[in-house]
Amino acid sequence: MDALIKHVDEKLTKAQKDLNFVPLKRKPNVRGTYDSLPIGGSFGGGQTRPTMFAHTPHNDKIVEGLRKDEDILRIAGLCDEYFKSYVPKLHTLYDNVLNWLHEDNNEFERPFPNCAFAAATVNFLFAVTRRHKDFLNMIYGFCAVTPLGPYNYKQGGHLIIWDLGLIIEFPPGTVILLPSALLEHSNVSIVPGETWSSITFYSAAGLFQWRHNGYMSDKEFRARASPKVLKKWKQYRREMWKEGLELLQPE
Repeated sequence: MDALIKHVDEKLTKAQKDLNFVPLKRKPNVRGTYDSLPIGGSFGGGQTRPTMFAHTPHNDKIVEGLRKDEDILRIAGLCDEYFKSYVPKLHTLYDNVLNWLHEDNNEFERPFPNCAFAAATVNFLFAVTRRHKDFLNMIYGFCAVTPLGPYNYKQGGHLIIWDLGLIIEFPPGTVILLPSALLEHSNVSIVPGETWSSITFYSAAGLFQWRHNGYMSDKEFRARASPKVLKKWKQYRREMWKEGLELLQPE
């Protein structure tokens, strides 16, 4: 496992040096100030339909290298196995939605073939995050986070879950499944001279909305739906928490 972590960390360090960050978001955001790279697909933010994240030809070659790297695939598969083991019903929903989206549009594909998450974000080197919630994810959805080093996890890099009052040691190579839209979270700074990268796997809520609406946005669905159908749709949205509780139950 140590060799795997070391290889992926070296791979990400090289990728950060090779990437052209001009077309990417290299500026402070709600999560923190560090370089990040989205991989996979999403829906929201003005998109007219679910699409894969766009990259320049130069950056796309680097992204493809990360997607095909054997050790990164092992991390993706490990995150998927934990997801399936702990919340199998929710995992099935994520997996099915990706299949349905691909059937609707074959250009929308899994970023990693062995993983039910629609996207991943690579956070490079000094990814210390501020307190935040990931509001674009489903309220009862999960993301999987794997930190990479090297760093002394006894002295820094701890995960803080503010709503639960928890501070958790977070060693390189571990995995946490987190309802990131529900719980406010951040991580502790690392010791100067160390590095803390991470890979976060997730699926945007908009993808599930698109599928539930019959392959259309909320805006388009509301415009097309009859008053009777729209009333039922709004009632379903108000009671989605019940579906969430059911999906979080073991089989």
